[in-house]
Amino acid sequence: MADTVALYLDGKTAEIDTLIEKLTRQMELLERYRRELIARTVTRGLDPDAPMRDSGIEWIGEIPSAWSEDSLKSILRRVSIKNKPERRVLSVERVNGVVDRETEGSPDNHNRLSDDLSGYLAVDRGQFAMNKMKAWRGSYGVSKLDGIVSPAYYVFDLNHPNPEFFNWAIRSDAYVPFFSRDSYGIRTGQWDFKMSALRSIPFFSPTIDEQDEIVAYLERETEVIDSSIEGINKQIELLGKYRKQVINDVVTGKVRVGEVA
Repeated sequence: MADTVALYLDGKTAEIDTLIEKLTRQMELLERYRRELIARTVTRGLDPDAPMRDSGIEWIGEIPSAWSEDSLKSILRRVSIKNKPERRVLSVERVNGVVDRETEGSPDNHNRLSDDLSGYLAVDRGQFAMNKMKAWRGSYGVSKLDGIVSPAYYVFDLNHPNPEFFNWAIRSDAYVPFFSRDSYGIRTGQWDFKMSALRSIPFFSPTIDEQDEIVAYLERETEVIDSSIEGINKQIELLGKYRKQVINDVVTGKVRVGEVA
């Protein structure tokens, strides 16, 4: 009887695991497509017939000839304002950018807060915040919130006509490699990004009108993709619960293997 139960559970859980693997793969493909769509759009624009030129960057390739090029040093100006401990604490993450640490922050980033927040750096809505020890993986972004961040971070005033376009672009796979290239250190995962590297990082921008069009396009397209990813993730969660229920029902005798085999 024990062998029969084991065979039944092995078969049922294998079926469920196969479905979960397929759904996980679908979700991974959608996430990759999302990243590729953003990186391509913020460096090539929306006009497939636009004249192109070489960007001079191996992983970016060609960009529209009419796009302007500036260094990040001309776009970002570092600021350091403190003594605002009453503000909410923000977290700067790879996936979500700048978020409220308490309500949206990843548990992985919840290092112990200082008892004295007066030394934390103030961040205003529209400013650019960067976790300099994790910039190599894209932990930075334009803030939509007023708050404070760790004094180990960088905060910048942003000199760009469209902060939303800048945020889509700079957080994409087209620009993260610059920060990986220019971060250094000996401790794994804690490489320091140096301010001096900003002058060597280019930023490409289309006309203001096209920036607006790109932002609207990306918001629309990623909303559809994110909805699909959310739906698949819910299916995976339900299958995981079903798997546990199948095992529990057999082990507790709610389901007799001989009756369902």
